[in-house]
Amino acid sequence: VNPSNTWPQQPKIQTAEARAKANLRVAGLSNTTTTSTTTPNALVLDPKLDLHSPEVRFCRFLGAPEQRKRHLAVTNLQQYLKKRSDIESTTGISEMDLLKLWKGLWFTLYLADKVPVQEELAKRLAKLIWCVAGTEEEDEYAAQMYLDFLTQQDEDVIMENVVDTVENGDDDEEEYNEENGVNSDEEEKEEDSVGNDEHQEGEQRLQDQEQEDEIPDELVQHCRGAHLAALFVKTFFRTIQREWGKMDKHRIDKFYTLVRLVLREIFSYMAARHWNRGIVFLFNDVLRDEVLFQIPNGLRCHLIDITMEELATVNMKAPMSLTEATFLDCLDPYFALAQNSDDSMVQGRVMDNIFAKFLDEYSVVSENEETEKVMDQVHVGTIAKFLFELGSDLDTQERYRKSLYDMHKKYLKRLKKVGKDVELDVGDSPENSTEAAEEDGIVEDVLVEDAKPKTRKRKASEDSIESNDASTDEPTPAAESKQSNKTKH
Repeated sequence: VNPSNTWPQQPKIQTAEARAKANLRVAGLSNTTTTSTTTPNALVLDPKLDLHSPEVRFCRFLGAPEQRKRHLAVTNLQQYLKKRSDIESTTGISEMDLLKLWKGLWFTLYLADKVPVQEELAKRLAKLIWCVAGTEEEDEYAAQMYLDFLTQQDEDVIMENVVDTVENGDDDEEEYNEENGVNSDEEEKEEDSVGNDEHQEGEQRLQDQEQEDEIPDELVQHCRGAHLAALFVKTFFRTIQREWGKMDKHRIDKFYTLVRLVLREIFSYMAARHWNRGIVFLFNDVLRDEVLFQIPNGLRCHLIDITMEELATVNMKAPMSLTEATFLDCLDPYFALAQNSDDSMVQGRVMDNIFAKFLDEYSVVSENEETEKVMDQVHVGTIAKFLFELGSDLDTQERYRKSLYDMHKKYLKRLKKVGKDVELDVGDSPENSTEAAEEDGIVEDVLVEDAKPKTRKRKASEDSIESNDASTDEPTPAAESKQSNKTKH
């Protein structure tokens, strides 16, 4: 028995595990603790009440000096969120409600002591995302709506570009008429201007009326579903980003743990919905907007460092394994960082801890002994081809092209060295067979190109040796004349 693990006041606690369980019991986080008999009436939350109502003061409960009071509030919060976000509920949950909630939860973890208590509390906070999750049918509908929204956004951008082009063409025509002295009909211009003014006044009145009736986005109530789960994650990262500068070195580790566990739950949500593109894009946009393209670098660098490990951990237990297509969808924000990061250090971290780590530790061509975490359905050749396309994309910054091309070559060299990859269902279509032949040709070209300097040197040395041998074997003209003189005598 290690004496450092024993408590004088508790002689029965003689191991580190028993001590950790005792800490959880004292903190009110033990699974055996029942809340029905020990919960004070002050902590019983009515789901019909608003989060900002005087009766429900979450920040007081979650930031209370007594740890059991704080942790009981977290336990009751699970049922409250489920009832409040239910479709049949008359009130939903808004973004402002979640921001207030995460402020109190941040203080709850900030005040937590002892490693077992911190880890258990971080797990419970991360799993709160499932309290606002919808069914598979509801999430599938939300995913399709989000994909339609993204498509509509792209179409609006195209139309804006077309309108700008047309307007610029009209301006050029007017300048040409003025330069050449061509006078347009002034009466038609006046009539058009009067009609346009009346139309603009009508539109302005309609816009003013809509703005008066419109509810701010942060106050819109939401029911359960993937959209609310993404909003839950968004408010979490916004709170962590806002409070990041207030954390000291003694408390940073438990918030690193919380970020890791939240990211794991995000990937678990994607896996539970079979890596649906709408769900993946919904969470990816949150990561991109709230963390990966925000400063300071501490939070986004930590996220970059743990992404591949957490993705591989979730994929190991996922009902549907990742393929090269879903793999690329999940890492879409990191590809954007590799193209257009505002900090070269962050871009280098993406290259090392995302692309290189996948190749060296989690791909089928890696030398990782933990075969359970290897993504055995992800085609490495497709990832290599995508890296080449990323490097040659017009939107990629010039200073990042070389690193992307070098990573592409590294992938191809590893494929050639190992001599295996995930088998693709090429089929009988000529397009697929052509693409496969092109990939093989690219591998050969890269390897031959790297071997060219050595071949030239060896060939040059062989040519010099042959020329020396020829010079020693073939007689010179002077030697031939001497030899003929000797034969005459």
